[in-house]
Amino acid sequence: MGSSVLVGIASTKFIGVIVLAFAPSTLFKLYYFRMYLFIIILGIFNGLMFLPLVLRWVGPEADPKEIREHENDNKEFERMRRSTSENKANKRD
Repeated sequence: MGSSVLVGIASTKFIGVIVLAFAPSTLFKLYYFRMYLFIIILGIFNGLMFLPLVLRWVGPEADPKEIREHENDNKEFERMRRSTSENKANKRD
């Protein structure tokens, strides 16, 4: 979840703002570069730290039934993966 936020910021906003750092005009460096860089840093903090914490406090409680179903699905997937890999190993022999 956090990786998509970082990739989205790094691939679009951050690269575009870095170009402003090399502008010959002091106006661009002072106002646009610093302002947009601060907005990007604030957005990263909001997306990775603040919003997940607030949603954890405000959001609904975890449903034990859904947690058990998720664990059972993971166990079933692991069992299927093992049997597939064992079948492939038996076919090689």
